Amino acid sequence: MCGIAGIAGSLTQSFDFSGALRNMSAVISHRGPDDDGFLETVTRDNRYRIGLAHRRLSIIDLSTGHQPIGNEDGSIQIIFNGEIYNFHSLRDELIACGHRFATASDTETIVHAYEQWGERCVEYFRGMFAFAIWDARHERLFLARDRFGKKPLFLYEANGILLFASEIKSLLTFPGVDVEVEPVAVWDYLMYRYVPAPNTLFRGIRKLMPGCYAVWEKGNLIERQYYQPPDQQVYSGTPLPADPVGAFLDKLDEAVNIRMISDVPFGAFLSGGIDSSAVVGLMSRHSTQPIKTFSVGFSESKYSELAYARTIADQFKTEHHELVVSQEHLIEHLPALVRFRDAPVAEPSDIPIYLLAKEARQTVKMVLTGEGADEFLGGYPKHVYERYVAWYQLIPGFARHNILESLI
Repeated sequence: MCGIAGIAGSLTQSFDFSGALRNMSAVISHRGPDDDGFLETVTRDNRYRIGLAHRRLSIIDLSTGHQPIGNEDGSIQIIFNGEIYNFHSLRDELIACGHRFATASDTETIVHAYEQWGERCVEYFRGMFAFAIWDARHERLFLARDRFGKKPLFLYEANGILLFASEIKSLLTFPGVDVEVEPVAVWDYLMYRYVPAPNTLFRGIRKLMPGCYAVWEKGNLIERQYYQPPDQQVYSGTPLPADPVGAFLDKLDEAVNIRMISDVPFGAFLSGGIDSSAVVGLMSRHSTQPIKTFSVGFSESKYSELAYARTIADQFKTEHHELVVSQEHLIEHLPALVRFRDAPVAEPSDIPIYLLAKEARQTVKMVLTGEGADEFLGGYPKHVYERYVAWYQLIPGFARHNILESLI
């Protein structure tokens, strides 16, 4: 991952602009330990100042991928967190349109795509991303987030200033941003174990919604949605493939393959469950070298799944690494996890995964995981009962709330 941060606002505000921008960058240095970069500029009428900051974790194009990256004349500049999986084909299409590339990075593909298609460029990207583009020709700041919000982007607006960053803690370093809890968000957190977007636990700080972009121009910010998840659309009646299982496997195989594009060593987290095991199995199809796999288990053997992971590692002949943690590790590292998340830790598994990531970092810079598959494929027991929700809601409310919910 990388980290981005920025400021856009009126020059009538008196503060150390360069210092504030660098403070916003420094506090998220863990997101990008390999490099940093900055851009500061002023609008032609000298009314607004814009600053961009980038922290880089180098994955693709290690030698020429420094950010911000610009177009041919430098009038468009970008800071980017994420990866565009189809950048090779987009690059060829843009070269055919007359664009000239100075690097081999996926980041520069976004720059030229914005030149070619403007705000619609996001519709062409297949990947995970959060980025900011300063368009000096139109004096416009363009912020965008990927379709499902895999990459974070937080916003704060007050007193003629717009701040944005990959993490909340970056915004909190800015002079005048008060650290205040949003009480309604606390109730949401206690109900759902997370705060539904666009809200956060901090008053005045919000998330740019997944599948949305925002345009800042002359002190005004407008947000627009460019993507609507297909599960909210009426079923069109498109016939299923003759072999749905085979078609799904082909899609999954392609998804794994395109995520293995990297100029640095990479591996996979392996729990031994269906999801991560499938990912490792498919990775092994597309690699001439053994896949590096990483598993975490617990000192209490009845809670550990290391044996299952070891079975899969043996089957696919991976270069396997194991980490064993105890309850003392969980307590010791809890404060660090709260700091990284800018929120309480709702999932106890976050801490073992964090420790596993630290272990994996000694060998690789990127991993694939099986995260999210249960949500996508209905892997949790609660998903089995969703088909009965409509019937359940026909039961009178007093019976549901006072009798059934206590039993469930």
